[in-house]
Amino acid sequence: MTEDLARRVQRLEDRFAIQDLVVTYATLLDDCQWDAVGNLFTEDGVFASPNSTTEGRSAIVENFRVKHAPFTATWHDPHGMTVEFDDDEHARGTVIGYAELGGDGLTISTSIRYQDDYLKDDGRWRFARRHVLSLYGMPMSDLAAGGLGLADRKRWPGRPVGPSELPDSLRRFPGYPG
Repeated sequence: MTEDLARRVQRLEDRFAIQDLVVTYATLLDDCQWDAVGNLFTEDGVFASPNSTTEGRSAIVENFRVKHAPFTATWHDPHGMTVEFDDDEHARGTVIGYAELGGDGLTISTSIRYQDDYLKDDGRWRFARRHVLSLYGMPMSDLAAGGLGLADRKRWPGRPVGPSELPDSLRRFPGYPG
């Protein structure tokens, strides 16, 4: 096998490993496997949104534990993704997805986009940084009543109503591939 072909095969293997990382994140999150979710991040990993930034694996685990406590069931569904490699150990990507979160007589629906930085850490791809943006996040009843057409599409119970981050035509947030 030529060096060029071997490098191309490695890139494909890395791309599949990153795709597996993304799907594993979703399934572990829905299964409330908080420590296992934490292990998908580097030790100094970051999970961020426009409203908060959590740094470090243990803090990320606690963040998920607390934010998911009100929900009896969640379903995170990554639909598609792009990956761009900076070098053999660093990559960036965009993941488009959808999630439903249900609890206490209410189901929240959200359409999300993750802007990711990946790091090959001891031979394993992990999230170095995961930044989540949303097109909307609201009770399904609001969505069914035309909520997607509202300017303020972030309508999470117990939080102030506000605008969403998407669309992001100015690319204000980190992580977009070239």
